[in-house]
Amino acid sequence: MRTRQSIPLIVATIALTTGCLSEQRFIAPEGGGPWVISIDETTPPFLESEDGNLYMVEQRVEFAFREPTAEESAELGNLAGMQVPWGSLPWLRRGDLEVQVDWTLSNLSESTVQTEVIVNGFNEFHEYNPGAQIIDDEVVADFSQWERSIRLGPGERRSGTIREEELDEVAVDLSIVVNGVPNANQIVYFENQSFNDRRSQMFMPDVIAALHGVRVGLRTDSAEPVALEVTVRVRDERGVLVQGEDIPWTAPAPALFAPADAMPPAP
Repeated sequence: MRTRQSIPLIVATIALTTGCLSEQRFIAPEGGGPWVISIDETTPPFLESEDGNLYMVEQRVEFAFREPTAEESAELGNLAGMQVPWGSLPWLRRGDLEVQVDWTLSNLSESTVQTEVIVNGFNEFHEYNPGAQIIDDEVVADFSQWERSIRLGPGERRSGTIREEELDEVAVDLSIVVNGVPNANQIVYFENQSFNDRRSQMFMPDVIAALHGVRVGLRTDSAEPVALEVTVRVRDERGVLVQGEDIPWTAPAPALFAPADAMPPAP
């Protein structure tokens, strides 16, 4: 099951960066604290098969932006020979925001568990939406844009950080896969990096759209109880995150893009 939640509360901090002052925000759920995602014995399977089930739960974390100015909006229609997979230029581009995710995974059971922490991104145009399929009675999940398989002993906790450069790769891959790639799974696989992957370079648009948010979650083949606590931080390099009690801009909903969307039809 995938969960959805409204635009979150933003708590501001200030971070000093080289040569400029940029704001860093904690993107938190209403009431503060970390985002919490969990799987337990009550979680319904995402996909069932005779040989086993797949469980997947995700939390959508959306960034709250101010509305574009009239001047900013007018510039978006000037493609001027730019090769992009959208009908206009993105309002927010690579480098406007830097995103970091800190996570803590806890095994709440008395058994050893194997769980994947997964992250997928969305921009103003598209939201990456991997799924799963049954092949020869076996459940096979599509790759997420960022994922790590983690084995935890009974009661064990593990923490980590998804760095800004890793989430920058998520933004780059999302702009690439919607640009006509034949195999999106190949592009987003975590060991393939766009800067040195010829298959990515062939479909690299002239402009990369910035992330408007992330979907963070858990994927596993058992319903053993596990919990993921997530903190999302955004460095605002352009001054686009909402301030104080300002009303956030209601951006158009991005279109879901599944890896299967990139595959040519079967003959």
